[in-house]
Amino acid sequence: MNLHDYISKQLKDQEELVRIVRRHPIVLVPGIGFGTLLVLVDFFLIAWWFQYRLWGVSGWLFMLIVGGLVIARTIYVWSHNAMAITTRRIVDINQRGFFERHVAEAPYETIQDVRYTVKGLWPTIFHFGTIIVQTAGTTTNLELTGVKHPVELQQEISDLQRQVNPAGDELSASELVAMVERLKKHLGPDGVQRLLNTSPTRHGETRS
Repeated sequence: MNLHDYISKQLKDQEELVRIVRRHPIVLVPGIGFGTLLVLVDFFLIAWWFQYRLWGVSGWLFMLIVGGLVIARTIYVWSHNAMAITTRRIVDINQRGFFERHVAEAPYETIQDVRYTVKGLWPTIFHFGTIIVQTAGTTTNLELTGVKHPVELQQEISDLQRQVNPAGDELSASELVAMVERLKKHLGPDGVQRLLNTSPTRHGETRS
């Protein structure tokens, strides 16, 4: 099953898939380059391998298979490691090998901030970077590295979030909880308590 079909089966009622975001193809270079190097060296040493008869042929085939697996794994992980953008949420699919996949999601109502970073010579030249989706409360932040044109992706996610939650001034319960957690981090529990107990004019009192 390809990634598009997998995501389509996970969609909820009245939810549509907007796009699937993968990493820039340039991230394939190290893995494919290493696998190709193994295959080329293996063929270069074919005469040396074959002088050992059965053991040599076995070693030659083993190196050939290893090089092919490195290339296949690199392409498989790249094609299945993606971020799915839907009309209701963001789904982060982290493929770590042939048999390991981690999936996390963030509804637009829980997203607090979407930011990106472009750092280094090659990311700057080829216009790719890291997109980070910060969520409220204890929900895990979503992150995808090596994304093409992260500025455009950030804007697209922000636009979809505004469509789902047009009343941007009203804070949801999860956002209020996250705000309190940030205040605790900077002011400490005692500082937050003093802030909550302090007001210019308390209820039922008038200024003299």
